[in-house]
Amino acid sequence: MHHSSAQADTAAAHSRRHASPRWDLSTLRELWRFKDYGRPEQKSIVLGVLMNGGELAASLAAPWPLALVINDLLQGQGQGKTGILHTVAGWFGGSSMAMLLVAASAVLVITAASGVFSYLGDLYMNGSGQRITSRIRADVFAYTQRLPMTFHDRQTVGELTSRVVSDTSTVESTLRDVGTDLIPSVFTLVGTAVVMVAVDWRLGLIGLVVAPLVFLTASHFARLTRQYARKKRAATGNLTGLVTESLMGIRTVHAFGNQQVQDQRFATQNDKVLSLSLRSVKVNAKFSPTLQLVTAVGTALVLFVGGYGALNGWWQVGVLVVVTSYLKNMLSPMKTLAKLAPSFTQGAASAERIADILDQPTDHRGTDEPLPDRVNGRIELRKVGLDYGTGRGPVFADVDLTVTPGERISLLGDNGAGKSTLMSLIGGLYRPTTGQVLLDGHSVPDVPEHWLHQQVAMVLQDTFLFSGTLADNIRYGRPDATDTEVAATAEAALVSEFADELPDGLDTTVGTGGVGLSGGQRQRIGIARALLVDAPVVLLDEPTAGLDVHAEELVVQALARLVEGRTIIATTHRPAVTALATRTVYLRQGGVLDTTLPEPAPADPSTTTAARLATLGATR
Repeated sequence: MHHSSAQADTAAAHSRRHASPRWDLSTLRELWRFKDYGRPEQKSIVLGVLMNGGELAASLAAPWPLALVINDLLQGQGQGKTGILHTVAGWFGGSSMAMLLVAASAVLVITAASGVFSYLGDLYMNGSGQRITSRIRADVFAYTQRLPMTFHDRQTVGELTSRVVSDTSTVESTLRDVGTDLIPSVFTLVGTAVVMVAVDWRLGLIGLVVAPLVFLTASHFARLTRQYARKKRAATGNLTGLVTESLMGIRTVHAFGNQQVQDQRFATQNDKVLSLSLRSVKVNAKFSPTLQLVTAVGTALVLFVGGYGALNGWWQVGVLVVVTSYLKNMLSPMKTLAKLAPSFTQGAASAERIADILDQPTDHRGTDEPLPDRVNGRIELRKVGLDYGTGRGPVFADVDLTVTPGERISLLGDNGAGKSTLMSLIGGLYRPTTGQVLLDGHSVPDVPEHWLHQQVAMVLQDTFLFSGTLADNIRYGRPDATDTEVAATAEAALVSEFADELPDGLDTTVGTGGVGLSGGQRQRIGIARALLVDAPVVLLDEPTAGLDVHAEELVVQALARLVEGRTIIATTHRPAVTALATRTVYLRQGGVLDTTLPEPAPADPSTTTAARLATLGATR
């Protein structure tokens, strides 16, 4: 039920992401889903809004010193006037020079105040946005790590990496735009319009006539910008995929000397990105001059009507200067709001992709039943079946198996019978579609993951090593282990045999994936991890596959120490590993377990490896 629901939600989200983006309230609604992350930042956000209000007040006050000079000094219309600047000038005698000094000083004070308010507003709002994004990114990464393998099987590593890193960065950019652009621009537009009408409602209304034309022009360019941004984002995604693919297959590229082929593929895709970028640049280059031209229509109208009114004594020249200045100041926030549309559209899409991860159900929901510190190691599979939901039918069904504490099971079977899948169910990596998987009577899918992995250790077919030292990788299963315990475990797992030959021993740094180490060396580190965890149950999934005879001997020696006193289930066909088992079980297609091993088919001389090689040599 959860699986189908998640698929439906993913499909719906996919269709919404590829639909034509629109700038409306639903765009901000996706971002509003993360409002709880902003609760710890309420104080900083409120202070940021107040600072934006202070910046607006300073902006509205900026034209008045010039209006004062024009009215009082140049036209002599200041007699009997009252106000802050007149009062301050009166302290210095009220002369024309005093009035001029006060007006000049006011310009400096207003500009300085505006700068301080702008600095503090950006500091509070951007700081809040950064902290909010950091918490979102941490939660998305942590939650992604805990999602079931069924989810990871449906996703690519690049896609999930993009969501955790790129999409959270896009949300961060959008939140920053909200604090530094959206809120101040709205404040400036509304405040300026109100004050402009309050100064003189006739001039104010004339100036606002052009506002719808400005809005339509800005919306037109914003729509074009969104279209090119969407196409560029898709092309950039394809380019990123090509780079990732090339770097992941760099050995194959070098092996065949096909660097030039990859260069050509990159150049083709890179040219598409460049073409779309240049088109976007062209649209953006037209945006500002066009918007300025449209706004100039309103300014010219105000200047003509206002100048005519000033000549006829309807209002003072200073008032005309103030209104004209306000109208010019409204141009910047209009441009800003228009340019925010693509940013918010992308931010909403990224927020939706992030929410798609956080909405996924987890398999391990926990249980209220008391759990022992250490289980005895009894494993029971009761009518267990698993269907990945890919339409290919169940991997197996109705599997019954009981493993007693301390028993060592060798699990054999045909390729594709589901041996590794069965191990994954016991290890809690998947939830069975039907039936129960029990560990000492406790349902494996329902116990806390941390507790489960203290009871069950896994040595996988290909041990993955993280970037860090050998000691760090051994300690991965138990981070609180001491250096002494790590060294003793490395000795027991025969890691010290090759680590002692390295310059820094166990402190030698290895790259991601264990680059520079052989398969046998990586497996011994995996065995050391399991030894250090000291779990009562150990699952071995083809631990010696692909190793040569010498490496296999060393790994089996390490395994012999690992299996002592533990419940073991090992999937393998290597005699050296099956010799460690106390019981052998054969998994047939469909999930039938049998303790009777199939008779090996008589060898056909014509199909032996030697015969095939001889035939191949004869044809050359």
